[in-house]
Amino acid sequence: MSFAKMVYANQSRVYRLWLVTPWISTVEDGSDSLGLLIEALRRQRCDVVVITRPPKEVWHLRGEQLLEKELKAVVYHCPSLHTKLYIAECNGFRGAVLGSPNLTQRANTVNREIAVEFRSTSTSSDHEISILISELIEYASSLRGERDVTLKVRK
Repeated sequence: MSFAKMVYANQSRVYRLWLVTPWISTVEDGSDSLGLLIEALRRQRCDVVVITRPPKEVWHLRGEQLLEKELKAVVYHCPSLHTKLYIAECNGFRGAVLGSPNLTQRANTVNREIAVEFRSTSTSSDHEISILISELIEYASSLRGERDVTLKVRK
């Protein structure tokens, strides 16, 4: 939920969002992380890249479809994905969360999860956190070119 709150607080500055997570879900009333992300970015012009496993469960498919419908997300499927990485690129600010939680309600309410959050207003090549965030963006971007990653075709 802290990533969704970070995005919400910076919603007018976000230009790209990376959601790398095997599982995505939402609750009916939208009071979870996915709902907060959608509320924050629904009216923004923002590139949203989602890398997730191909949905096998209805709840996962619904979460993915919600991102496509509401945020015009570009979705990639990776059957072997285990990474959980969330990155917000904003004008004058970048933030990333790397850890164990999926983008699901259970990850925020039931499961025992751990994550590390990184924030930086610097883009300097000698600022350690800025360098780390740049490397995480490079990693997320490179996933799209992996052999077992496919672009989901919009219908």
